[in-house]
Amino acid sequence: MEQTKSKGVWSALVIGLKLLLICAIIAGVVSFVYTLTHDKYEENKAATKAEAIGAIFGFTDQKPLTDVLAEEEGTVVYSVADPETKQIIGFCVEVIEPSGYGGDMTMMVGYGADGLVCGVEIISHSETPGLGSKVEGEAFREQFEGKATVDYSTVDAISGATYSSKAVTAGVNRATKALYEAMKGGALGE
Repeated sequence: MEQTKSKGVWSALVIGLKLLLICAIIAGVVSFVYTLTHDKYEENKAATKAEAIGAIFGFTDQKPLTDVLAEEEGTVVYSVADPETKQIIGFCVEVIEPSGYGGDMTMMVGYGADGLVCGVEIISHSETPGLGSKVEGEAFREQFEGKATVDYSTVDAISGATYSSKAVTAGVNRATKALYEAMKGGALGE
């Protein structure tokens, strides 16, 4: 009887050690892959943001110069300068809006010197392909231009994609609030 108990404990210990070894190997592989891909991932993320800012301000060949002015959870406010003249031409706010149908929606909202929206670019989303993903369409995004804040009742929402349409509207309003808070806080050098 004693020998059976001892054999059962030893067997459980061996199984536990095998599982520990397997977990350690998997953790090592995941860590190695993360190390290999992290820098490239960050480069791609920065390039996507720069492309979005460039698209908003009409830069196709050159990257506009940006500087982080304020950062809070879910929003980053950038000043945007012309790459040739180095003059500030506007501002962009990167905002993560969690209220999309498929989850977080990351967008870049551009503002001219007058503080009005001059463009909206959707950086990433998990919306339903062919339905909620229509928020990326130019006709939908143009509705926000020339405004500071947007009342959802004035938005021509995408039929069948209410959550997605509301998420973009909420994101634009959050971005505007973040920009105005940065202006009040003196982050813009005023």
